[in-house]
Amino acid sequence: MADRSKIEWTQATWNPVTGCSKVSAGCKNCYAERMARRLQAMGNARYR
Repeated sequence: MADRSKIEWTQATWNPVTGCSKVSAGCKNCYAERMARRLQAMGNARYR
């Protein structure tokens, strides 16, 4: 959970959703998968 947020109407945010299931050819262009690979390559512990 993020204990700080720049969203003016909330103090914190939380995203309970993790992972994904590829469901269509459009998933080939998924930004989230590319971002996860990039963070993993940078050594981010959350993306091992």
